[in-house]
Order: sequence, then structure tokens, then C-alpha cells
Amino acid sequence: MTGYDAEKFEADALAGDWRAAVAVLSRANLRPEVVAGLMTHDAHLEVVLGILGRQDVTSEHLAWAATFDNAQILGRVLSNPKTPTPLIREIRDRVADREPDIWVHLREYANRVLERIDRESGLHGGS
Repeated sequence: MTGYDAEKFEADALAGDWRAAVAVLSRANLRPEVVAGLMTHDAHLEVVLGILGRQDVTSEHLAWAATFDNAQILGRVLSNPKTPTPLIREIRDRVADREPDIWVHLREYANRVLERIDRESGLHGGS
């Protein structure tokens, strides 16, 4: 095979090949049903990060990614300006009692994001 066969890569990606999925996610124009097909409960870390890194990431994508128990993924969700404030609070509360350092840092980061939202909105509860 020579060149890039978009349909084959999409088929491979939807069949579970995470490397094909990462290649597919790097394309600017991607059918929404392909992205939806990659949003599985057991998606590979790189696939989740690939979806989060897209310019057309939606609040639905962010909410799906927030279901993963992975500090790297949750940090990306928190850092995305499209993440709804209630989802940021949910993540912060979910990791509140975690002891390892990474979770403490994630909780502190969520607090900083919420404080920035409060400052920028001028409201005491955020939006």
C-alpha cells in the first residue's frame, strides 16, 4: 500500500487499532460519526488525548473524557477552556480524597481554574 487510505485507516481505527485512530484524529476534517465511534469506555490513552486535542472538541467529548480515572486525561479536560464549570467542580470533588501527589496537584489545579472562572465572570459562583 502506498499513500494514506483514509477509509482503511477509519475502518482500522473503529476496529480498535489505536495507532490508526491517532492517525485519523490528526486529520482536520473528520466525520463526527468516526469520532463518536472512537469514544469507547476502554479507549487507549492516546485516542482520548487525540480527541481532546482536536480543535472541534465539544463539551460532549470533554464529559466523556472526564469519565476516565487518569490524571493526565483529567488535567487536559480541566485545562480546556470549553470545559463547563460544573464538570470542573465534579472532577475536583471526585479527586478530593485521593492521596497520591498527582491527585493533590490535580485538585489544586481544578481550584485554580475555578478561581480564574470566578474572577473573569465577576460572579461569586462562576457560571
